[in-house]
Amino acid sequence: MSLHQRVQLIEAQLEALYEVSRVLSRSLNVHETLISVVRILHERGEMAKGMIALVEAETGELRLSVLHDDDEPSWDRPVRYQRGEGVLGSILTNMQPVVIERISTEPRFLHRLGVYNPELPFVGVPICAEHEPLGVLAAQPPVADQFLEERVRFLEMVANLIARVLKLSRHVESEQRELIDERDKLRRMIKGNHSFENIVGHSKTMRSIFELVRQVAK
Repeated sequence: MSLHQRVQLIEAQLEALYEVSRVLSRSLNVHETLISVVRILHERGEMAKGMIALVEAETGELRLSVLHDDDEPSWDRPVRYQRGEGVLGSILTNMQPVVIERISTEPRFLHRLGVYNPELPFVGVPICAEHEPLGVLAAQPPVADQFLEERVRFLEMVANLIARVLKLSRHVESEQRELIDERDKLRRMIKGNHSFENIVGHSKTMRSIFELVRQVAK
C-alpha cells in the first residue's frame, strides 16, 4: 500500500469525523443521531457494516442499537451480548479495542448479526465516558489492507464523540425527570392546600355551591 493511499484514507476519515461531529451537535435524539453516524462511517469513513450496541441500565447487557446493512441502517434486531461474551462482550469488559485481521480466524466471533464478511477484518472499540462503559462501536473495513491502526484510531475518535453525547443526553433526561417530579409534588401540595374542604363556609348555600363546583370540575 502506498503513502498516497494512506493519505487518502486519513483525509476521508477527517471529513467523516467532521460530519459526525456536526451530526452529534445538532440533536439530543440519540437514536436518530446514531443512525446518522453509522451512515457517515459507511459513506465517507471507509468503514462498512457499522454497528453500535449500548449498555442497558436494567441488565448491564449490550443491546444492539443500530446496524448499517445493505446501504441502510436498521435497528429492529433484538440482539444482546453478555459482558465478556464473544468479541463485543470482551470489548465492553476490558474497555480495550479489538482488531481482527480476518474474522474467519477468530473463534470468539459469534456471527449473530450475519452481515460481516468472514474473510475481511473487523474493528471494535469501547464507548466510554469517565471510565464508565456505555457501549461498543464496531465496523468492517471494505478491504483487507495495512491500515488497521489508522482505522482503529478513527473509530476511537468517533466513539469518544458518541460517549459525550450519550452522557449529555442522560444528564438532560435526569434533569427532566427531576423537574417532572417537582411539578407533580407542587401540584399535590396546591391541591391539598386549596381544596374545597379548606374553604371556610358551612352554610347550606355554601355547601350547595361547593357541590356544584365539584360536579363542574369533573
